Amino acid sequence: MIHNTDSRVQLDIWESLLNLTGWNWETVSTAYRESETMYAPSPEVAYDIGYVAAYHGSNGPIQSTFQRSVLSLFPDYLEPTLRAVGYTIPEDRNGGDAVGAGYLPLAIRPQNYTRSYSGSVYTAVENRPNLHVLTSSQVTRIIWQSTSPGNVTAAGLEYVDISGSTPAAGQQISAREVILSAGIIQSPQILQLSGVGNSSVLSPLGITSVVDNAAVGTGFHDPPMMNYLPISWQVNTTFTGGEYVQNFIQLEPASHMLNASDYAAASAWLNSTSSIPGVPDAQLAVFKTLWETEQPLIELAWQFSTQNVTPYNLVPLSQGTVQINSSDPLAPPAINPNYNHVRANISGYGEVDWDMWFLAKAAQHYATQLSTTPPFSSIITSSDPPYDLPFEEYYQRVYERTGSSQHLTGGNPMLSRESGGVVDTSFKVYGTNNVRVVDGSIFPYQPSAHPMGLTYALAIMAAKMLQLERGGGGLTDNTLPQSNVSANPNLTAPFPPDMLVSNGAETMGWQGNALYGLGAAVFAAMVML
Repeated sequence: MIHNTDSRVQLDIWESLLNLTGWNWETVSTAYRESETMYAPSPEVAYDIGYVAAYHGSNGPIQSTFQRSVLSLFPDYLEPTLRAVGYTIPEDRNGGDAVGAGYLPLAIRPQNYTRSYSGSVYTAVENRPNLHVLTSSQVTRIIWQSTSPGNVTAAGLEYVDISGSTPAAGQQISAREVILSAGIIQSPQILQLSGVGNSSVLSPLGITSVVDNAAVGTGFHDPPMMNYLPISWQVNTTFTGGEYVQNFIQLEPASHMLNASDYAAASAWLNSTSSIPGVPDAQLAVFKTLWETEQPLIELAWQFSTQNVTPYNLVPLSQGTVQINSSDPLAPPAINPNYNHVRANISGYGEVDWDMWFLAKAAQHYATQLSTTPPFSSIITSSDPPYDLPFEEYYQRVYERTGSSQHLTGGNPMLSRESGGVVDTSFKVYGTNNVRVVDGSIFPYQPSAHPMGLTYALAIMAAKMLQLERGGGGLTDNTLPQSNVSANPNLTAPFPPDMLVSNGAETMGWQGNALYGLGAAVFAAMVML
């Protein structure tokens, strides 16, 4: 439920490096704040939680706050150790610089500590006469009105009722616009089942090619995470305040997570590498920029009520695919994360699996720093894996314990078509007149932030664009604020009763209506999975 956004440098890359006009720090982070109602930490934990109200939203449908307790491990031992090593603990990382350690908000309603997410806010609009939700229904394909080159136009969708043991026969519904919000796995699948994708994949399955675009189903990322088991320490003391799951999160650039010689060797390989098979040049350029500008590439997540930390490789160079291997719409597609696809020649190590080498090196460097620096070092009795193992052995431990982070993105990247894109800056699928994708599959590269908050920002961006379309409802003012300061950020928990029921959408203004309107448009288009 971690709800945060990326840094200014990372979001500006969308426009400055990838030529996605209109997509930058100002627009995306503003949309993030417009999706959020943030509540200040309670007095019991505010002493240790950096929070700047102006960096958060105050009128959006997603409720955010912090956990109700702080494990004493963090203020008493971890934070002073991190400072002693040289890491920073900034006040609030939603202000444009995501680097550093500390607590991140959770998408939680502080009134009753339940999850706040897109589904939980539909109660505010469930009685609207123009909102139709079909449950137990799965889209099978897009129905085309025209497949003429240059005039590929959708007429609606076909779907099946999957509530019974045998799915009901396909039914059809008309739509002026088709908006896919089926996610990283199924949005590419629906496009491919509809004839939008790599014709060499579709033709053998008997699917007629409508738009031949080999990029559909590519750019799929699954950041590797050492969480099976994480790094852990045995200690000679006990901690207080662990009633709830903690989320002390550290986001660090490569220069902070490697020793000087390893950083120099890795930088030399990157500087000498102009292309990597299987990695689009645009995404390699993004990675190099993130590396050189010291943006977060490694996450250390303290998400337990114990002294355990999970290292993530936030932006893996390896990327995979989501491709159908059957014309049966109810058959799952083939998902290939392509872990460790990128090989690197690092001085002193030879040829290595880049993503795993970087993760293992960062994990051991961090574990060594904490294990040998007081006050943290004064309470530990051992570490698992032992921090002082030879690197080859430490690497093997990390390798054996690493799996999916479940922070999937990509599959329909927003890039220029010649750079491997599937959708343009208005979410429209290349080669079509009225098919859009609005979900995490369109990220042009793997974000350093947890993807949830940025996905809601995409929803706000899309809602604004859709309201300007014919029949979209219109906006009285489509001008984005020139700063990200919230108009009324000084909210504290608990929030007023019934804020999100009955007349909640009207209370939230156009932001709430826009997000709900997007949901209504998606469901009216019958993309319900």
